[in-house]
Formats: sequence, C-alpha cells, structure tokens
Amino acid sequence: MRVDGRRRQTGSGRSGRRTLAATPSAPVSRADIASYVGKLASELVELARLAELKTLAYLADMVRLEAEQQADVIRQREGALIGAGQSSETRPPGSR
Repeated sequence: MRVDGRRRQTGSGRSGRRTLAATPSAPVSRADIASYVGKLASELVELARLAELKTLAYLADMVRLEAEQQADVIRQREGALIGAGQSSETRPPGSR
C-alpha cells in the first residue's frame, strides 16, 4: 500500500513470507506428506486440464505419480523396519 509516495508495510513487518506456526500436534510422517503432495498435484492436474494447459497438466501429473510412488516406498520401508524389530516368536511362521 502506498501513502504519500512511500510504501507502507502491513502485517507483521516480514517480507511477505509465511512461517509455519508451531502447533502441538501429532508428528506427520514423510509418507503422509508425500501422499498430501500427491493430492495437491491431482488438484493442479484438474485445474490445468480445465484451462487447457496441457504441459502443466502433464508435469503436475508426473508430480502426482512420483508423490504416490514415494508414499508407497516410504510405507513399505517403515513396515520393514517395524517387522525387523520383532522377535522371532512374534513373526509369522514362514518368516523365521
């Protein structure tokens, strides 16, 4: 906003950057974040297709696919790490 030819700052005085507020919530896993990115990318694909922006739709779809794949890989690794920590008595009979 300009007043008398000078730029007036509004808000908290920061240079337009948003910061994430530290909120006491449950930790979010990397797989959850990758999944969320995939959902956002899916929405971007829809918007780009509606506007007939074929290249942007394609690139957003590649992001969606990669995010979904990363979420699956991370979940599989987390499952393998959990399984590796079990004693042989608690593992299924075929995995001993």
